[in-house]
Amino acid sequence: MKQIIKILSRQVKFACLILTLTCSLSLAKETFYSALESKAEVEKEGGQVLGTAKFVEAKWGNGFLAAEGKDVVAFPVEDRFTKLEEGSVELFVKMGVDAKQMTGEIFFWFTYKRGTDAIFLQFDGRKGAGTTGMRIKSGGGWHDAYSKPVKWKKGELHHMAGTWGPDGIKLYLDGKLAAEDEFNGGPKQFAKTFSINNVEPEKVGNFASKCVIDEVRLSDHQKKPDELILNPKEFFPVHPMGKATTTWGYLKMQAN
Repeated sequence: MKQIIKILSRQVKFACLILTLTCSLSLAKETFYSALESKAEVEKEGGQVLGTAKFVEAKWGNGFLAAEGKDVVAFPVEDRFTKLEEGSVELFVKMGVDAKQMTGEIFFWFTYKRGTDAIFLQFDGRKGAGTTGMRIKSGGGWHDAYSKPVKWKKGELHHMAGTWGPDGIKLYLDGKLAAEDEFNGGPKQFAKTFSINNVEPEKVGNFASKCVIDEVRLSDHQKKPDELILNPKEFFPVHPMGKATTTWGYLKMQAN
């Protein structure tokens, strides 16, 4: 009898975990994820890699290093963005230089419909060396959330996130609100591509960050601070591309 109860208990637990997965999949709002592990992985995910294509050690495997002017990873927007009015971009950056050396514009995440609409997650040293920013251009007008200059050092790993939507534009650094703007909309239209660690491929030249970008995530809703993924190893992944096997394996392990 005890053995039967034990088996039934496992089956109930497994059923509950399956139900949890089903609910998570139906509620999942993450529309894009890339670990930027290698050129082959990026291309498998539908992206392109231009320039010297360096994928180097970050913290959770590799990340993408933009060492020279033409180094860029770019993806078509397509269904990787699903809403204009709200969303979130988050990533990790391993600094290749001290923040105080960031005296111009450096783009870690970039999409630009030239002349009208854009979303930038960046350093903007024009506002003071080491200043980070989340910027949105909507119908030709700019809306900016700039931080105070940061003192990040070469080799340090930091989390950056920019969100937009009903709560305005928010910039988070290492999970803490660093800047905000009251504009509660988004771009009026998307460009055809978004770029990581540089500007769009046809415009690259002088914007290589010399930093490593890792764990890029896009969401179709405006994340709250407690939704940001500050430690990917602790995150139970439900990603839209190629992650179902991992999730199923995790469930089977938990049920045993």
